[in-house]
Amino acid sequence: MNKKTELSVENILAQNKKVTARDLHFIFKCDKFEIETNLKSHRLDGKKILSARFEEMYQSTRGERVIGKKVGYVNGNLQYFPAVEDEKGKWVADTDAKPIPKDQVVKVIMDSESGHVAKKDDNKGIWFSKLVKSDVMNNWLIENTYNIWSDTNADSCLKIYDYLIETNQVGVYRYNPDGTTFNAFLFPQRVNGGHFRLLLALARTRIDKPDIAPTMVIKSAQIKEKEKSRLQEIGICSAIEEV
Repeated sequence: MNKKTELSVENILAQNKKVTARDLHFIFKCDKFEIETNLKSHRLDGKKILSARFEEMYQSTRGERVIGKKVGYVNGNLQYFPAVEDEKGKWVADTDAKPIPKDQVVKVIMDSESGHVAKKDDNKGIWFSKLVKSDVMNNWLIENTYNIWSDTNADSCLKIYDYLIETNQVGVYRYNPDGTTFNAFLFPQRVNGGHFRLLLALARTRIDKPDIAPTMVIKSAQIKEKEKSRLQEIGICSAIEEV
């Protein structure tokens, strides 16, 4: 399928908001050292990160914001009306105005930084994009995980599994299971008893940037130099906007 995506849901940064954190008593052990310390935890919410910059809404073909509202008894009939702001600044349906026909209403996404508006990409399906090293997944906020399998052609799935294991790669797809498009990472999982899985990890948001959530600063000069040398060797992943 030939798809045109006018607005890319990539590199979405959260606005500076107060972070609600929980205290953790954290222990880590390995063969070389052991650490016991107090830390904080903070859940990264993909929907909140997205909504900080991108707003989904309905718009008429004339370009005006509209809101759907059910009118009538019992469940009512869904109708679309021009949107107006109430005294609290919230968008509400102007039910005194003439309803807008459903075929003249589209769902759009607005980028609050640029003001750009594009039709929401709601084509359902899955499309292969590329192969990347498996550690690229560390740069993305995984929101959902899907299990995919075949009842009749497990051998072909095994070939994919073996290739991804041998090359230490993951497949990158565009996947829209229910009306929202995600980046999807196809990765293998070995299961005890001679079984295997192919999983799709869904993500829309890069998290390898300081703007997403609180970060810790490297204070040791020796470690700083070591980290700088490592980044020069592997490349700075946060500069890559596309997967």
